[in-house]
Amino acid sequence: MRGGYSIEFLRSGAAIDALAHEWSELPQSQANPLLSPDWFAVAAHTFETPIETLALRRGDALVGVAPLASDLRAGVARLQPLGVRALHEPSGLLYRDEQALEQLCQALVAQRRPFILQRMPLAGALRGELAKAARRRGVLYEMATPGSPTIHFAGDGDLGAFEARLSSRRRQDYRRARRGLERLGSVTFDLRVPTASSVGADLEEAMHIEASSWKSRGGTTLLRTGRLREFFHEYARRMAQHGKLRIAFLRIDGVGMAMQFIIEHASKFWVFKVGYDEKWAEHSPGVQLMWEVVRHACQSRVAGIELLGKVEEWLTIWTREVREYRTLIFYPFNLRGLAAIGADAAHAAAQRIRKVR
Repeated sequence: MRGGYSIEFLRSGAAIDALAHEWSELPQSQANPLLSPDWFAVAAHTFETPIETLALRRGDALVGVAPLASDLRAGVARLQPLGVRALHEPSGLLYRDEQALEQLCQALVAQRRPFILQRMPLAGALRGELAKAARRRGVLYEMATPGSPTIHFAGDGDLGAFEARLSSRRRQDYRRARRGLERLGSVTFDLRVPTASSVGADLEEAMHIEASSWKSRGGTTLLRTGRLREFFHEYARRMAQHGKLRIAFLRIDGVGMAMQFIIEHASKFWVFKVGYDEKWAEHSPGVQLMWEVVRHACQSRVAGIELLGKVEEWLTIWTREVREYRTLIFYPFNLRGLAAIGADAAHAAAQRIRKVR
């Protein structure tokens, strides 16, 4: 590449780990654990996917990363964010500054391969730079994709001021449910900060609670999905070593009813997994645990909570703010692009036919 820039390709989890120190210094990694080298390295180690990650250097300095893998869809190989097919979480590209982003987008388009970048941030310069790089090289489509709720605190630890913003009816519902539960036993909030030696037991308890929830009927719990279980065990181990892992429990007489898997990063709580034991469903244990986590975060002067996944009705109790994303799809002007757009058109037509039937 020109201007002192060069591209190297990372094709394994070990290659990502080798760049962890430099990668961690990029602004997006410092702001978001979903863009950290640990997140992508564990995904590379866990999921059997050809890794196609682009690392951009300016001189000797790492100034950009496109954490990608090759994925076969409808018989056509295309690039997509590493791990997104299994994890379904928001993603992004990493860059030191806008000049690095411009070069990274040009390098990505210059691969002359179809790509689909799911759940890219709506805010920022990424979409504009990709559109500019794609001109006369292919067609770039943009699609709406589910957003994720976000909670902001004032940072002064004033829980009363935050709760005053919430619906009085919701607060009354919570107090009523808590009184009903307390009549059945001693209710406690248990926020664990696992260590390297305790993380396995704490995570297994959380997974067993999740397996007692509605998710078990769909076979989507971590206990029943081997690769995801492997991923979260290794990711939890790494986060525990960094001192960032939090596992929250709501207990009755010491027995766990609800759980949350949380990473504390950039002065925020990032909630990755939630679940509760369905036998306590009438007492809304998941909602009650969320109240406790919100209170703890606010009083600890955490800046906010990122509720990953997508917008759900029960989360509107605490916030109506949504972090927005878009999916960006690129078809290059070549046979690969033609095959990809043909396969996607056929797939869309088949979906419409199934819906009519």
